[in-house]
Amino acid sequence: MLSARRGEGAREPVLRDGRRWVARWTGAATAVVLAAVGLAGPAQGAVPDETFEVDVRVQGRGTVTGEGSYEAGETVELTATPARSHVWGGWTSAELGWIGARVESFTMPEGDVVLDTTFRRQMAPLKDVYRDHFDVGNIWSGERTYAPGSPDSALVERHFDVMTAENAMKPDQLLPNDNIDPETGDFTFDFTAADAFVDETLARGMTVHGHVLVWHGQSPPRINSGTTGGTRELARANMERYIEQVLTHFQGRTVSWDVVNEAFVDGLEEFDPATQDWRDFLRGGPNGGSSNWYTAYANGLNASAGEHPADFLYDAFVFARTYAPEVRLVYNDFNVFQSEGKGEAIVAMAKDLNARYAVDHPEDPRLLVETIGLQSHNYINQTPAFACSDHTRLPGLSDDAAEEWRPGACSDTASVERSLQLIIEAGMTADISELDLQVWEAWNGQPEGDDRAAYRDLTDPTVADRISRDEFTYWVGKISNRAELEAIQAQRFAEYFAVYKTYSQDINRVTFWGLTDELSWRSTHNPLIFNSDFSEKLGAAAVADPERWLGVRTPITDTSTLEETIAEVEALDLRGRTYTGRSVAAVKKALHRAEAVLARGGSQAKVNAVTAALADAVAALELREPPRPRS
Repeated sequence: MLSARRGEGAREPVLRDGRRWVARWTGAATAVVLAAVGLAGPAQGAVPDETFEVDVRVQGRGTVTGEGSYEAGETVELTATPARSHVWGGWTSAELGWIGARVESFTMPEGDVVLDTTFRRQMAPLKDVYRDHFDVGNIWSGERTYAPGSPDSALVERHFDVMTAENAMKPDQLLPNDNIDPETGDFTFDFTAADAFVDETLARGMTVHGHVLVWHGQSPPRINSGTTGGTRELARANMERYIEQVLTHFQGRTVSWDVVNEAFVDGLEEFDPATQDWRDFLRGGPNGGSSNWYTAYANGLNASAGEHPADFLYDAFVFARTYAPEVRLVYNDFNVFQSEGKGEAIVAMAKDLNARYAVDHPEDPRLLVETIGLQSHNYINQTPAFACSDHTRLPGLSDDAAEEWRPGACSDTASVERSLQLIIEAGMTADISELDLQVWEAWNGQPEGDDRAAYRDLTDPTVADRISRDEFTYWVGKISNRAELEAIQAQRFAEYFAVYKTYSQDINRVTFWGLTDELSWRSTHNPLIFNSDFSEKLGAAAVADPERWLGVRTPITDTSTLEETIAEVEALDLRGRTYTGRSVAAVKKALHRAEAVLARGGSQAKVNAVTAALADAVAALELREPPRPRS
C-alpha cells in the first residue's frame, strides 16, 4: 500500500472509487494493483482550501509515496523504493515538465498532477554477461576508484574484470621530466602510484592492461628532445631503456600493453594502401601534427640505408616483444572507425610492421602488432555501429536508409563493424580500449561547455531544454528535451554491443573510459552508462541486454570460428582410409553437434563449447597403420 505525505506527516490511506486505481506494474506472471490514498477531512471545523490531486502510475516492481490531495504551494515529498534486484528509473510528469527527473519533492501547482515512474531489473554484472565473449573493463583514476565502501569501488567490483590506469602508467607519470638528468640523461622512475593500482587490481582478482609506452603526449620532453633525446640515436636508446625498465618492473603483472598510442594524424577520411604510404600520415610527417618521436628519429637518419622517421613504431614494438614476450602488444588510436581512411592506414601500418618482423625474426611465429585498439570516443550521431547491406553480418538490424542518428544507421566507409572487419581480415584482433559515446555533436559543442563543475545529468529538470549552444544546433528540431538523448544513446550502445558480440571471437576486451558521466574526462558530453549518483542510465540496460533493447529474440553470437572449423573438417578425408575408425567416429559425432548448434542457434557458451569439442576431436585423429607387406 502506498502512503502520501502532506506537510509534516503521512495520512492513513483511504481507498476511493475506481478512478483512483491508476498505478500498476506487470511482472512475468503477476500484475499487482497499487492503491492510492484519498482525502483527509478538514481540521477542527476549518474551511478547507481548494485541493488538487497527485496520481502516481507505476510500472515494474517497487513502492512509491507521494500520491494524495494537496493545496497549491504545498511541498509534495516523493519516495521510490525498488524491489530487491531492481532499480528506479525516475519520474515523468507532463504537468511538471519533467522527463526522467530524479527528484525527492516538488511544489504543488494549481492543478492535478500525474506522475509516472518505473522500476526495472538491475543490470546483470557485465563481466558475467560477456564472460563467453570478451573481458569487460574500466579505468582506475586514483585512490577514489578503489576506496573502501565507496560506490566507485562497488561498481568496479560488480561489473569489471580488467582495469586500465587512466594516467598512472603513462610515461610522464612513471618518469617525470625532472627525473631525467639534464646532463647525463639518467632515469629515476617513480612507480608508486602505478604499483598501488596494479597490486590492488590483482588483489581484487582482476587483470591489468598497461597504458601506454610510446606516445607523443604525456611524455617527458627530455626522453625524445633536446640534448638528452633529440637525435635518432639518443631517442632510440632512451626508448629501449624506458621500455626495458617498465616492462621488467611490471613483469608477470600485466596481460597486454598499448605499445604506441595515437601516432597518426586525425581527419584522414580516405586512404588507398595501393597508392599511398601510411608513413606520410604520421604525426610530424608531411600531413601535419607533431610528435617528438617522429622528429627525433628524423634527426640523424641515414636515408640511403632505408631509415625513416616512422621507424620509431617498429622499434617500440620490437623492444616490447623483447622485454615482455608474454604480453599481447597493441597499437591504440582514436577514430579507427574511419575504415576507408584512418582505419585503413593503421591496418596498412600494422601489416607492414608484421611483415618486416617476420623477415627479421623468423624464429618468432607470432605477429608483432597483434591487436588494434579502437579508442571509441565516438559521437552517437556521427559514428554508426553497423556496416550497410554490402558488408554487415547483422542485416536485420542495419538499415541502409536510416538517418545518422536513427536506429540502424550504417556506413560501408566509416562504421565500427567495417573497421573490425578490416582488422580481422588482416589477421589481428581488436580491443575496444576507451569506450564512451558522446551525445553532443562536436568536441566543444556541449551546452554546459568543458567545465566539469557545470556538468548536469541528462535527466536533470533544471536544464531540460538546454540542447544547443552557439552554433552547435544539431539536435534542434530532432528532440525537445535533453532527456530524450538518453534513449538515443542507449540505442547506440545496444547497437555497438550487438556488433561486439557478432565479432567477439576476435575482440579481447571492451573497456569503458570512466565509471559515471560526471567522472568522465568528457563529463559534459554525458558519455557513459551511469548518472552522477551511480544510478543506471538506459544505456546500462541496453549494454547488459542488447538483444532485448533491439527486439532480437535469439542470442547474438559470433559463429565465425565455428564455421571455419566445420569447413576445415569437411575438407578432411573421413572415409576411414587415412584415420582410424574410432577417431573418425569421434570427429563425425562432434561435427554433427556443431552443425546442429550452427543451424539452430544457441548461446555463445554453447557455440564455444562445440567449437572446442570439434577442434579437440580433430586434434585426436589417429592415423591408420599402413598394411603389413605380404610375406
